[in-house]
Amino acid sequence: MKTKCIALLSDFGTHDPFVGAMKGVLLSKMPGLSIIDITHQIPPQDIQTAAFYLMVAMPYMPRHALFLTVVDPTVGTGRGIIWARTDNYQFISPDNGLISWVDQKEKIKEARFISNSSLFMKTISATFHGRDIMAPVAAAIAKGLPEKKIGPIFEGYRRFPFPLPVKAGNRVTGQVIAIDHFGNVVTNIKREYLNARAVFNISDRMLKGMKLTYASVQEGEALALIGSFGFLEFSVRNGSFARTFDVKIGSQVEAIVSLDE
Repeated sequence: MKTKCIALLSDFGTHDPFVGAMKGVLLSKMPGLSIIDITHQIPPQDIQTAAFYLMVAMPYMPRHALFLTVVDPTVGTGRGIIWARTDNYQFISPDNGLISWVDQKEKIKEARFISNSSLFMKTISATFHGRDIMAPVAAAIAKGLPEKKIGPIFEGYRRFPFPLPVKAGNRVTGQVIAIDHFGNVVTNIKREYLNARAVFNISDRMLKGMKLTYASVQEGEALALIGSFGFLEFSVRNGSFARTFDVKIGSQVEAIVSLDE
């Protein structure tokens, strides 16, 4: 599956030259590549947030894009690096579960252990495999490297399950799975579990009903709504819900759905 597009996701930030160095390797080895920065602001070492943002951004990328994803708290240890593909996309990632939730959008058809060291940079840093291993492999794949030359089939790659909400009667219990740059709290509860008159309990605070937009309430007021990726969010207009109510990833959320609708 050849590609002309590499989509980058990392926890590198943009203050340091890490992202630029990876792009330099990609373009040096495959001039003319299109490179999309999904985000480089994943909280440091936060594999779950990376898995979530990869999952929700994936459907908006060009068909056949290759996702180069680097959130790698165990870089330089014995953890492997993997390549995987669905029908429409490819992925290069540390073998740490980062691609776990891809299956929520498209089933992974094949995975391989990246072992063809002839593709790597001549000098490999123990702390920057994104530049020295993943980027040159991605460029080789973009050039049309046959899948068999990446490395052997690897079915035992690490993954963790998507935390589905639990429904019992008119009560839905879920959890916070991401907190965005604005402090909006994203849960694992999708629209189909809810209705407009649902009542929510999060961090000992009760909110009644769902709004359509962030601007549906007064400044500083809290609200619940369905965010742009289809999940229930909690927000404070022009403020941070997470900071205001001390909400963390993993915090429990409860919804009581009106049976009158």
